Amino acid sequence: MPHQIIVIGAGLAGLSASYELLRAGMDVQVFEARERVGGRAHTVQLNAGQHGELGAEFVDDNHTALMTYAAQFGIQLDLANKFPDDLYWFIDGSLRNRLSLTTEQSAALDNLYAKLQTLIQEQKDPQQTLDEWLDTHSIAPFARWIARLMASSLFATDPELISIGFFAYFAGIGNSGCNMRVHGGISRLVDALAQHLGDRVHTSTPVRCIQHTDDTVTVNVETATGLVEVTGHSAIVTIPWSVLRHIPIEAPLTEIQREAISTLPYGGVVKTLLQYPYQFWSKPNFGIILLENNYHAIWEPTSAQMGREKILSCFSGGKRSLTLSEQAGELAVAAINTLYPDAPEIIASRSCDWSADEWARGAYCYFRPGDLHRFNPHLTQPAGRIFFAGEHTAPVEYRGYMEGAIRSGQRAAQQILSLLGE
Repeated sequence: MPHQIIVIGAGLAGLSASYELLRAGMDVQVFEARERVGGRAHTVQLNAGQHGELGAEFVDDNHTALMTYAAQFGIQLDLANKFPDDLYWFIDGSLRNRLSLTTEQSAALDNLYAKLQTLIQEQKDPQQTLDEWLDTHSIAPFARWIARLMASSLFATDPELISIGFFAYFAGIGNSGCNMRVHGGISRLVDALAQHLGDRVHTSTPVRCIQHTDDTVTVNVETATGLVEVTGHSAIVTIPWSVLRHIPIEAPLTEIQREAISTLPYGGVVKTLLQYPYQFWSKPNFGIILLENNYHAIWEPTSAQMGREKILSCFSGGKRSLTLSEQAGELAVAAINTLYPDAPEIIASRSCDWSADEWARGAYCYFRPGDLHRFNPHLTQPAGRIFFAGEHTAPVEYRGYMEGAIRSGQRAAQQILSLLGE
């Protein structure tokens, strides 16, 4: 009998792990609480055949695992932004990119990035938040403003919460390189993986309990007809730990694993898509605009889509996102009007609050001071026959990305295969 594996969660981590295991001849069953697959990757359709992403969106030029899957399934990637040209800040009422900053502003950013790079090279994780670190280092006011804005717009959290050690890994974003989008939407890749798995993927089946014994893993799964007990030789848990901490789990977890599951924080994100009847900005590429507002980042996802209509994605991160509630669409329109007072009325909108999503309870993980180095060695370790995947368990530089989810799923699959090969 093939080794039977239970995979909890059908986001990109769970689908990637299951895909690799199935290719290796394993028997896989995937249980997903939502009615759809994809988790925090979710393409939605708006008017005129156009689409946008309510969740994960960008593929950086070093995201080779995702690119490999896209190539396998014949899915094209479209260029989205080139950096530094297409990253803008809204400064004193005008849009500035790195090339249009003053000499003093550019020097201030160079100094900030150099200090952060030193932290990475020395693998330091000081017991300081970003705010505390900025207060104790000679960082110019302009660079301090940029760093704090990045905490909300890139990490979906706040400068008084995130550790400087974790922040440093991503602080150089926008200096060079490019990012892309999946042509037709990320759900194309999600669906391709799910279709390969076929009826092994079970949606609307939340796992309510996980129990480990010496030679099996049993999960209680809620179905339309009630709780069902499913037993396998091993399991991969890919759901966010913000959700897992609410599920009883009996397993040989270490104390630090239990602490990480219980306390690893997830940033808040509200993402709103606004569709307009035509392009009203002058730049050929809208790029990514960072600004101090209820929404901290704005960009256009329709640069490679057909039609006169255009969509703008509005991203709110951190504690401010938690206050948007039912005003999300209205406040997103107000953010656009801050940049373009003569913008036309929208013709459609969609919004998602990931903190309010029962099966996400946040956008993606971040680390408090000291926790990156303390938790990191334990995030990928199995607990007996239970293995862990998800962007929170990826290599540090890929956390919060679809690439991280995919790599973590592949790693968990390989852990099982390596164990069986011993």
